[in-house]
Amino acid sequence: MPVLFACPNPAQISAAIAKSKAAGASHHAPLLRALMADEIALAVMLPGDRLPLSMLDPTRFLKPLVVLLGGDGITPDGSRDCGPEGWQQSRRLLRWSRWTLLHGTGGEEAHYDWAVEAARSYRRVLIAECGTATLPTWMALRAEVAPYCPGAVLQCDPDDFHPRRPAMAEGVTP
Repeated sequence: MPVLFACPNPAQISAAIAKSKAAGASHHAPLLRALMADEIALAVMLPGDRLPLSMLDPTRFLKPLVVLLGGDGITPDGSRDCGPEGWQQSRRLLRWSRWTLLHGTGGEEAHYDWAVEAARSYRRVLIAECGTATLPTWMALRAEVAPYCPGAVLQCDPDDFHPRRPAMAEGVTP
C-alpha cells in the first residue's frame, strides 16, 4: 500500500529527518523538508504497491506531486531488484511524469534536492530508485513510453554496483 503524505505533521517529519541523519541515510531529507514546508505532496511506493489513479489526476493537488518508487526495487522478501515489472503502473507513471529521476546509485541529498527543484517547475515528478542490474531496463522503458520527458539518470561508476549488500560476519551465511 503506498503512503501518501499531503498534509504534513512537522513534528513527525522532523523526527524522521533526525532519525535518518543519525542512521547515516539522510538522502531523502530534501523531500521531507519540502513536504514539511508544504511545498509538495509525496507518495512513497514499494514494489507491488499501486497508486489509486485518482492520485495521478493533476487537478487533485494544488501543490506538486512527487512519486517515489523506493527501496531500490528490492522485493519485500529481499530476494532481488525487481525493476519496472515490480510496479504494475511503471509505464503509466513514466507517461504521467513531467520530470523523471532514474536513481541507480547511492543516495545523496543533492540528488533529491534536484527532484524538489524539478517538482517546483514541472509539478509531476517520478523518482525510480533502482539497482545497477535494472537501471538499463528502466532507461529502455523510459525511452519507449516517455522519450521526451526531461529528467536525470544517475548511476554508479562502471566498476561499482548498487545496492551493495552489507558484509556478512565471518561464519554467517545469508
